[in-house]
Order: sequence, then C-alpha cells, then structure tokens
Amino acid sequence: MLSGRTPIAQAPSGEWWPYRNQLLVTLAAAWALPRGFEAVVVGSVRSDGFHVDGTADFYDVADRLLSMQEGGIRVLAPAITMTSAELVQASAVPDDILVWTISCHRGPLSCGDCPGCDKHETLLRQLGRLQ
Repeated sequence: MLSGRTPIAQAPSGEWWPYRNQLLVTLAAAWALPRGFEAVVVGSVRSDGFHVDGTADFYDVADRLLSMQEGGIRVLAPAITMTSAELVQASAVPDDILVWTISCHRGPLSCGDCPGCDKHETLLRQLGRLQ
C-alpha cells in the first residue's frame, strides 16, 4: 500500500489503496448533493482499469447505486475508454498548465522514481512535451 507498509495479499500492485475510488466517489457525492450538483465526474482513463475500481463496470455500478439514493447523484466517467494522452489532447490542456501536473505516489512533489512519476513522464513524452 502507499503508506510504506507491505502490501496485503489482495493487493494487485504495491501502489494499491483499497476502495480508494469508491471512497472518493462517495465523498464527492456527499459534498455535491447539498450544493445542488447532479453528477460526480471522474477522470479515470483506460489504463486505470488495471484496478477494478478504475473500470467502466465499476463506475456503472457506482452510478446505479448513487442514482437510486436520495438526491439521485449520477457518476460519469467520460474518459474511461481514452488513453491519458487522448484525454489531454481532447481537453486542450495548455503547456503552462500541464507543466504543473504531477502524479507521484510518494509525496506532494515528483519523486521521479515511482510508477506514478514514470507514467507521468511517459505521458509527457507521448505528447511531445519531453525529449
């Protein structure tokens, strides 16, 4: 797990946080409901399907569950079939914003040596932002 402990037997990878997306979607819906929002939009992409809670099936179930509860909040994952590069390109994120992004699994700044940092560097290379 990301806390530096030895991963539990059920962990599909060393960077696994059990029920993370379920928790985040639930917290987002609880925050959204009293503010009058109708949906929670998540930014999961195709490669997030490595974990069950990053799949289209997971978000379909989360959508059905939350939409049947009081408030009828919907869960949308519009980029679930896209790669990260396709999402960034479709979003037209300018370079002056993209340069500030990180995806470190170890801290608030890029360590440059974890799977999240590796994935981020690969994305920037795919986009032609790094040589």
